[in-house]
Amino acid sequence: MVNFDDLDTDPLTSAPVPVVTAAEIRAAAHMQNGGDATFDCPKCGGSGVWRGGRAVRPCFSCKGIGKVSKGVVAAAKGRVTRAANLAADKAAFEAANPDLMKGLREIAGWHRFAGELLSKFEQYGELTAGQVNAALNTLAEVKRKREEKAAARALETADRSGEVGVERINALFATAMESGLKKPLFRTERLTIKPAKLHPGTLYVTDKAAGGEYVGKIVNGQFMARREAAPDTLALLCAIAADPLKAATDYGRSTGVCGCCGRELTDPDSVEAGIGPICATKWGL
Repeated sequence: MVNFDDLDTDPLTSAPVPVVTAAEIRAAAHMQNGGDATFDCPKCGGSGVWRGGRAVRPCFSCKGIGKVSKGVVAAAKGRVTRAANLAADKAAFEAANPDLMKGLREIAGWHRFAGELLSKFEQYGELTAGQVNAALNTLAEVKRKREEKAAARALETADRSGEVGVERINALFATAMESGLKKPLFRTERLTIKPAKLHPGTLYVTDKAAGGEYVGKIVNGQFMARREAAPDTLALLCAIAADPLKAATDYGRSTGVCGCCGRELTDPDSVEAGIGPICATKWGL
């Protein structure tokens, strides 16, 4: 009968069972993982020196030796692989959800939840189905509130907006630009009008009575007032559009400054006319 109480022998062979210590197990694993072999430090390329800008100091990863173990090299490669995989995941999710990511980035600066979702995306390379659904609901709510505010503003300024016959004003700016003026600006006693650089066919209007602030724009002959626009802004624009020369000369006579170039009128004839001859020619007045 086999005696199973004898723990130092194999019951089938009666031979002693070899005992392996923890130190021997660690040593075997160490040899399997490369033993005492060393490799060039991936951080400093084996130089042992870290250079950043003007600073030069011993490499922190290898402590200035230039060599590291196989495990350190493997960990560095693992970090590179994980970073590459994360970048690929982010690119794939971004390509599949371009409008979602664009919308989140547009509001992340002031919307806390959108900022949190972007942080999760940067960390994991994607958003869960639940997070995507929550993000879509958030963007829809933001859009709804923006539309409500836009409608309220339009209603608030409806009585200050309206049609302006801008044919003569447009002709003024067209003539000025054909004459070589790159940034034409038409000044009147209260309002200043200039073409929008990035939006052809649009004129921007500012008002001295509002501290020189932008008070609206004219698009396709329609003045679209902002809440800063005074109640009489539309009437003033219509008067300017009906007789641009009168508006320019009234400004010149009252201020002593040319309404077209902004320079002081010094010639007696120009002071009396309210506009200089050169500007009158360049602007077609």
